[in-house]
Amino acid sequence: MAAITDAAELAALVDTMIPGDELFPSAAAVGTHGLVGPRLRQLLGRDGLARLSAALGPLAALDRGGRETAIARLESADPELFAAVRMTVYLSYYEQPAVVDAVRAMGHDYNDAPQPDGYALPPFDPDQDLPRRPRGAFVPTAEVRRVDLAALDFLQAGAR
Repeated sequence: MAAITDAAELAALVDTMIPGDELFPSAAAVGTHGLVGPRLRQLLGRDGLARLSAALGPLAALDRGGRETAIARLESADPELFAAVRMTVYLSYYEQPAVVDAVRAMGHDYNDAPQPDGYALPPFDPDQDLPRRPRGAFVPTAEVRRVDLAALDFLQAGAR
């Protein structure tokens, strides 16, 4: 049986989850599967990858409908594992240069990881940006006092 760490299996997985369209390339076309394998191994460990392989079965040999069914079955049977796979695939996809370019082509300000520039913000304007009502307060360290927690019964000695 093919393991999910095989390039063809990973490509089938990511392309089923992100097939691409006229604006965005497919996940495998931009190399997402090359990142997903090592990241899943790190996140899930070998037991997790074996569990994922067993849950999905061989994907590469299936048609698109068969792959979608296998992934939907994983989502129903093991939502936590599916969520980890989905997040890994999505984050790996949206950091690819071709995908970043596609997002930018839509007119969005999008900095790729690790976002060295942050997001462009207008300069701070105290007249507009300061809170209307003051918030918070400063307490000098020497004036800090313990809070009495005795009334909080859920913090009993054995419950901590």
